[in-house]
Amino acid sequence: MKVMSEGAASGPTEGNGQKEREARAEELQKELDSLRRELESERAASKEYLGLAKRIQADFDNFRKRAQRDKEEFMRAANDRLVADLLGALDDLERALSPTVKDEEMRKGVSQIHLNLTTLLGSYGLREMPQEGRFDPSLHEALATCDGEEGRIYETYQKGYLMGNRVIRHAKVKVGRSIQEGEQNG
Repeated sequence: MKVMSEGAASGPTEGNGQKEREARAEELQKELDSLRRELESERAASKEYLGLAKRIQADFDNFRKRAQRDKEEFMRAANDRLVADLLGALDDLERALSPTVKDEEMRKGVSQIHLNLTTLLGSYGLREMPQEGRFDPSLHEALATCDGEEGRIYETYQKGYLMGNRVIRHAKVKVGRSIQEGEQNG
């Protein structure tokens, strides 16, 4: 009997352990299934975000290319307008070079062409730099120096031009420099 009671006693305890293991296994299986569903959901979201990022990148690349094309088209249109406006001056020069034009007519014609061209370029915002005053390295290029007041412009070899505040061409000038004490005695 003792054997039986041991068997009977060990039976339910073993059965309870088995049931606990099965319950734990079932619980772990449910948790694993839940984690798999969550992983699949995250993978789908990741794919969606990656696709969205690729579309945004492609849209940005297209925008950049379109902006570059627009900029180039704008520059071509501006150049076309300037060239078309300059054609009038070219026509005037061709008329001035005609063999039938007399010297005085030539002088008047060239003077008028100069005025027209200056006016046209002024309408685009071009303006002449002042040719007098003090040397400014951001506006002038010193080609020569002479004795005189330090930094004063004494002669302009080539006019300089500004477009707004931007230098289009630096003025080429002769600048004064004072003679130092050591140079006078030497």
